Amino acid sequence: MSITVEKLSNGLTVALEPISGMATASLSFAIPAGTAGDPDGAAGEGESTLLSELIVRGSGSRDSRAFSDALDTLGCDRSTTVNANHVLISATMLASRLNASLELIADMALRPRIDQEHLEPVRQLSLQALHALPDDPQHLVMLRLAKLHFPPPFNRTGYGDETGLNSLTTEYLRSVWKRRAVAQGSILSIAGAVDPTATLAKVRELFGSWAGTNMEAKITSPRAGGVDHYSLESSQTHMAFAFDAPNESDPDSFGFRIAAVILGGEASSRLFTEVREKRGLCYSVGASASTGRDRGVLQIYAGSTPQRAATTAQCILDELARFETGVNQIEFDRAKIGFKSRMVMQGESAMARASNITSDMYRIGKARTLTELTTILDGWTLERVNDVIKRRMSTAWRSTMSRATVGPNTIAAEV
Repeated sequence: MSITVEKLSNGLTVALEPISGMATASLSFAIPAGTAGDPDGAAGEGESTLLSELIVRGSGSRDSRAFSDALDTLGCDRSTTVNANHVLISATMLASRLNASLELIADMALRPRIDQEHLEPVRQLSLQALHALPDDPQHLVMLRLAKLHFPPPFNRTGYGDETGLNSLTTEYLRSVWKRRAVAQGSILSIAGAVDPTATLAKVRELFGSWAGTNMEAKITSPRAGGVDHYSLESSQTHMAFAFDAPNESDPDSFGFRIAAVILGGEASSRLFTEVREKRGLCYSVGASASTGRDRGVLQIYAGSTPQRAATTAQCILDELARFETGVNQIEFDRAKIGFKSRMVMQGESAMARASNITSDMYRIGKARTLTELTTILDGWTLERVNDVIKRRMSTAWRSTMSRATVGPNTIAAEV
């Protein structure tokens, strides 16, 4: 079925996709108040993370308990997260409860209470998460890698700065939300059992008077790049590598993502087969490509023993050098089938579709149906993917590498 898209006069983009056979509806609501827009460091970095927690703790005339009870009564399963660009509200409910749920979501976005009694508990949760990062070294190494590879302020971890978190007050956070949570640049996508005409009318009623101008964060300095090591007493050395990738609007983006699957996205991938299965150098290894609006990245992670860390890293880099020569038909067919299977399975989830539509609207300015996506995928051939690999995954591409390690030892600089 087609996707209905309307941009309201205040700048809010609404995208609706009916999916036959569903009894539920899911929404993905992106509000342009992500971590990249936080003040730097002690000035208040972490405000968007606190806000993503506080907005669900009461809104409009309802305190935290009443607001939660109202959502639970509707059977509305909801969550909030934050990334570099947005605070994201996700929710799923029975189609018959969509309008009532939208009323509560509108309160959450437009009229959050941000009560004093909830600030300290939320602050302590954020500080605990920040201090607990060394307890999850695999996650930590990926955060430190992003800190190296992306330009500020888009390289923030989302965990904030301890001094910055401690400096935030409810009065300040209310003013921040009013300033940053604006209609312009926000995207609301709903998929599943949804009537576009009726739902658009409801959205106009609830959000039509929402105002505000979005001030997008800008790059403040070049990325650091290079090598980072975090010393941690551990029986493992965790290593991660990042390389540039096409953004989503780049004609090569789909082909690059197929190549990334062949390189390290499944159990039959090059990295898994060579580094783990054949040589037994590590317990975990994989690669994934992310194609954003402004930049893309291919990331590789591996966990090895300290004694084998340098050998593991060298094996990964050797495999990347060999990859430049291209892939074969069996590898291509297997990756393409797996890619399509995952795509089709996502199409059976209203939440996955709502999230994908929001992502599409932000990254490329239009929403693609599942049929459109599979048609694009079907157009990719072995020859086209190998051409992308030759042009986009060469020696010059490998020189864009950033590398991070977490563990008792680093890896020699020449690796």
